[in-house]
Amino acid sequence: VILDKSIVYWATAILDSRSIWWGGRRHLTPLLDLVNADVVGRAHETKVEESSAVTRASRPVKRDEQVCENYQQPNYLLFAFHGFVLDSNPSDCALLAGLSINHNDPGAKFANRLQTSPTFCISGTNVDSMRELAQFLRMKHGLSANNVESDAWLDEDVVPFLTQVLEVRISRLEDLSETVWGAELEDESIPQKRRYMHHVARSDLAHFLGSLELLKEWKS
Repeated sequence: VILDKSIVYWATAILDSRSIWWGGRRHLTPLLDLVNADVVGRAHETKVEESSAVTRASRPVKRDEQVCENYQQPNYLLFAFHGFVLDSNPSDCALLAGLSINHNDPGAKFANRLQTSPTFCISGTNVDSMRELAQFLRMKHGLSANNVESDAWLDEDVVPFLTQVLEVRISRLEDLSETVWGAELEDESIPQKRRYMHHVARSDLAHFLGSLELLKEWKS
């Protein structure tokens, strides 16, 4: 069967943006996917009860009040899989990916213990969001793992490597902000999805800058 590329793109977008997950699998559930999102109440959860998919409201709902659900997901996931972002999202963080342990790294012998492409969710207001990244960098650079599971995981050995990773991301995003964001954000003809991309990138920059400040505060 030969399918038109646009149809494949459409079908993929429907699955990504409309699927409801439970039991480790995605499902298309008519009407449930029409519920809008906000950040109030407990996290969205769908369960199978008898033969029905049941999602209960995340908090009490008054008569004539819109029913919303709280995904409790960062904006990069909301944009990638649901097609929107939230202006004020307490669950937001910056996706940090693209790191690997190479054969010439001091920690090369640990490479087989890690995911092929590890990802990290970095919050500019929560220093603990860098814990897993710090653990990875310890392995990559052959540092002592004595503090990995303790409250003293952040120390003078790993902070320079954390700082370097953050500064690289900040530099990339600041270059983008200077060349693209300023002009396009003032142009109302720019498609909404591109504006959402800008929103995620600006949020990422804020999280990385905030994380760098947290490291500076720790050193001082």
